[in-house]
Amino acid sequence: GLGGGKMPVQMNPWMISKVVLWILIAIVSTYFLRKNKVTSKVRNYFLVGGVIIFGFIYGVEPNPVSSLRNLLKNVFLQHRLLPAILLVFVILLLVSWWSNKSICGWGCQFGLLQDLLYRVPSRKRKPPIRLSQIIRFFFFVGLILGLIMWKIDWLAFVDPFGIFRWSFSRPVILGMSFVSAVLILSVFIYRPWCHFFCPFGFISWIVEQKSLNKPVINLETCKQCQLCVKACPGNAMEDILHNKRWRSDCFACGACIEACRFHAIQWGK
Repeated sequence: GLGGGKMPVQMNPWMISKVVLWILIAIVSTYFLRKNKVTSKVRNYFLVGGVIIFGFIYGVEPNPVSSLRNLLKNVFLQHRLLPAILLVFVILLLVSWWSNKSICGWGCQFGLLQDLLYRVPSRKRKPPIRLSQIIRFFFFVGLILGLIMWKIDWLAFVDPFGIFRWSFSRPVILGMSFVSAVLILSVFIYRPWCHFFCPFGFISWIVEQKSLNKPVINLETCKQCQLCVKACPGNAMEDILHNKRWRSDCFACGACIEACRFHAIQWGK
């Protein structure tokens, strides 16, 4: 299947190096966030570099979505659990837990491409979290039901990661139309694939509710000016500011920290 193709039982050195690089970028980005060094300019450098390196140089595999899809196909279609496939998924999830969604925010090639497109000047929209979570939940459930009931990984037909090797599953028009729509929407809505469809994003959203390193507001120095909420491309900072039990996806972009004039936000525990 496209984008979730057959992952070798034994990870080859090229794939291993990509996983290692993911871990390194998570460490570096976390350091930058903790030291308040993530400016818009720095973020743009990481976005462009990440799309080129993780997307076009390393290619499609592995990616966060295929790590989950390969695991699900391994379990539901082949009725076995290969250590290499499980290991990649666990590593990505652990890193996302250690530093809030850092793999999605700084390492996922398609996530970075959407993030980059969001930089294009336009009138931005923030869909309500309830809408995006309902759609993403049913998308995730549909993926599992497709594997269990019909033995079909239907996500392969619309897998956006195919853009990094310029190929899509047949019917090609379906994949191209879906990816084109997502990329166009990315100019107006922050990471639409991640918020509305991504199965790994859904799992990592659950995990990030208990992440170790994340945006933390010092209520003693916070002036409730809402600048962080306005700077946040999603709904995460509004949820954090109001101390909601379940907050929206935070992709560790650092915009809230940069926007705060009172240094009331830090990346930490």
